[in-house]
Amino acid sequence: MISHLLFADNTLIFCKPDESNLGYFKIILPVFEAMSGLRVNLSRSVIIPIGEVPNVNVLAHFFGCRVDYLPSSHLGLPLGASYKSKAVWESIVERFHKRLAG
Repeated sequence: MISHLLFADNTLIFCKPDESNLGYFKIILPVFEAMSGLRVNLSRSVIIPIGEVPNVNVLAHFFGCRVDYLPSSHLGLPLGASYKSKAVWESIVERFHKRLAG
């Protein structure tokens, strides 16, 4: 099963890491590009494993992207960190204060 989220020109794809999916992705990514008019830039893309993914480096090499780990951030927002932690939100609140002050 593959699911996704779209935001502006960012796409997050969620799937079970399985080497049998690789051929499917090699087909689906060009189809996505053709249908959306967007270009997938794999050199700026990352694989973020959730849980134990024994072949994550093989997958990253196959796609030509890098591996990142949680906690991370996407569009300046924290991913995988405790949303109740003040430390996680301090930098975001600080950015808002700077923009509102200007």
